[in-house]
Amino acid sequence: MNIAFKLKYILAILLLAGSALCYNVKGQNLRVLTFNIWDPGDYSWWEKRGSYPVDAVVDYLTEDNADVLILQEVTLESGQEEQVYARIKRQLEEKGYQYTAFYRPDYSKGVGRVGYISGMSGSGYPLVILSKLPIQETYAVQTMDGKTMSKGVLGVKVLFNNESLYVFNTHLSIGSPFTDEEVSKVALPFVNSVVADSPVIFAGDWNSPSAFDFPDSAKTIGQYHYSSKTTQPLLDSGFVDVYPIAVQKRDIQKDATCPGQDDYIKRVDRIYSRNTNLRPVKAWVKENPWEYIDLVDHLGVVVEFEVMKDAGN
Repeated sequence: MNIAFKLKYILAILLLAGSALCYNVKGQNLRVLTFNIWDPGDYSWWEKRGSYPVDAVVDYLTEDNADVLILQEVTLESGQEEQVYARIKRQLEEKGYQYTAFYRPDYSKGVGRVGYISGMSGSGYPLVILSKLPIQETYAVQTMDGKTMSKGVLGVKVLFNNESLYVFNTHLSIGSPFTDEEVSKVALPFVNSVVADSPVIFAGDWNSPSAFDFPDSAKTIGQYHYSSKTTQPLLDSGFVDVYPIAVQKRDIQKDATCPGQDDYIKRVDRIYSRNTNLRPVKAWVKENPWEYIDLVDHLGVVVEFEVMKDAGN
C-alpha cells in the first residue's frame, strides 16, 4: 500500500471527524438511507416466493425515520398498469415522503427519461430518490461526451435547514470493466458540473470495493472483475466515504451490505459527502429484510449526519 496515499485519506477523515472541534451543533440531524430494492420486475424470481413484498419493503424503508431515501433497482414490470413502484410511492407519500425524483435509463439510446409514467414498460433498474425535504430541482444523466453509463445518475437539490443540499444516486453494473470510466468520465463530471463547490451527498450501489478500504487494488472473482479504482476519483475530488467515520470501530461482517460475497466486495452500498457542514455521527447496516431468502446482497445502509454551525456565529 502506498504510504503517502494512505496518509492522505487518513488525514481527510481526521479533518472531517475533527471538524466538530470548530463547530457547535445546530440541533437538527439529517438521516439518509440507501437501498437496492431487489428488482421487482424479476417475475420468475419473485413468483417462487409469492410476490414482491411491497408492504414489507415500505416498513423496511421507513422504520429508521430517514429524511431521504435513495433507491436502486426500481425495475418496472412490463405491461403492468400499476407498477410496484407506484404502490411503494403511494404508501411512502402517506408516511411523509411527499417529494420524489425518478430516472429510467435507456440501454438502447443511452439517454433515459426523468419522471415516472404510470404503466410504462420495464427498463433496466431505474433510480429513485424520495424525500421528506422539499425538492427544488432534479438532474439526471446517462451519457456525456460519448461515454455512456449502464444505469446513469439521478440527483436532486433539496432544501434543508433553509439551505440547498444536493443528493445524488447511482447504480453501477456488477463486475464490469467499464465502471472506472462510468465514474471518472460521466458520473463525477456530471455531479461536479451541477454542484460546483456546493454541499453534496452521493450514494448508491457501487458494485465495487471501497477505495478507502482497499486503495489502488483490483481482483477477479469468478467471472467478474472488481476494482477499487472505480470510486477512487470520488476521493481524489474531495468526497469522503462517511460510513467508516460514523461507525469508528470496523467489523467486516457487521459492515457488510452484501454478506454473501467475498470480503473484497462486502461493502458495495456506500454514501459519500463533500463540502457539507454535516458530520456523520451514526451509521448502521440494516437487517436482512427477506426472512425467506439466504441473503447474498443487498442490505440497506443508514447514515445520520449532525449539523454543525460555525462557533463564531
